[in-house]
Amino acid sequence: MALSIIKTHGSLNDIFVIDGAPTDRFAEADVARAVRLLCDRRRGLGGDGVYFIADNRDGSAQAFFYNPDGSPSLLCGNGMRGAGRLLLDRYQAESVVLHTGPYYFTVRAAETTAHGVRQVSVDLPPVNFMPDEPIVADADGPFVDQVLPAYHVSRHVTALAVPNSHLITVLDDAYNEAELLATGSRVANTPASFPIGANVSFVKPLAENEVFIRTFERGAGLTPSCGSGVAASRAVLSRLGRVEPEQPVVVRNPGGVARSWMQTSGQQWQPILEGNATKVYAAELDPAVLLGDGPVEYQRVAFLDEVNAFTALSSDNLKVLQETGIEMTMQNPAAP
Repeated sequence: MALSIIKTHGSLNDIFVIDGAPTDRFAEADVARAVRLLCDRRRGLGGDGVYFIADNRDGSAQAFFYNPDGSPSLLCGNGMRGAGRLLLDRYQAESVVLHTGPYYFTVRAAETTAHGVRQVSVDLPPVNFMPDEPIVADADGPFVDQVLPAYHVSRHVTALAVPNSHLITVLDDAYNEAELLATGSRVANTPASFPIGANVSFVKPLAENEVFIRTFERGAGLTPSCGSGVAASRAVLSRLGRVEPEQPVVVRNPGGVARSWMQTSGQQWQPILEGNATKVYAAELDPAVLLGDGPVEYQRVAFLDEVNAFTALSSDNLKVLQETGIEMTMQNPAAP
């Protein structure tokens, strides 16, 4: 049976959505290999990860996410936007629920932008500043706004789970992409200090209730945006007292613009992520092709109206970032 694949993106974080559970499509031992070739930008179709969606046919689904290196992950917030949007369309619904392990995510239809870009919001699980699996080795409590030489010689960092593990630094000086690359690589290569690994985000305030965020993602490196990184960064801004939890904050990434805020219930903070959920193209593949060496040949049907609408939105976002003096590279563009 052919794989039904739709390439989506949230803020240019381009994710493939495949109907069915991974082990419905591949032998368990072959899933990582297939994901790696699919995401390979030279030999495969090229992407930042894969969501397998097992539809329960009741407005809910089981979701399984894999990084481009084939490793499984609990969450890709931007990918969840795309996967959820496809289910919203399928059921002509205002909300759907996706389950990942012990977590569930509600995806809701949101207002379409003036450019004609479809948007959704995702209710993510509550943030956890003291997860059961420590993000920083030997931490005896919440690791908030501290200096850790294994991370950086002088930068303050906060650790939390959403439920992916994150390390967040809020900058009071200029954003430096080389510094983020070095810091993210250091974390990835220092398991003694960071035993479960972590995504690393630098957050640069731009204006009141507006920030720039760039993330070095575990298993993927620099990507145009990281949805869970946005949610984690937004939570840290409130933990450090820079903005009230319920206040929506505009978040600009190289890949686009989104909003995030916290729903509060007692001491619990649940992040909301709102932004584009764009369909790029649809394709079908024989699963066996992804178990070869490539290059993968395929035909696709592009959703050009959606791609063009987002291009206009992205152009406006990049202009704002340029005017604020943010210097960055663009990697892994989600192209039709």
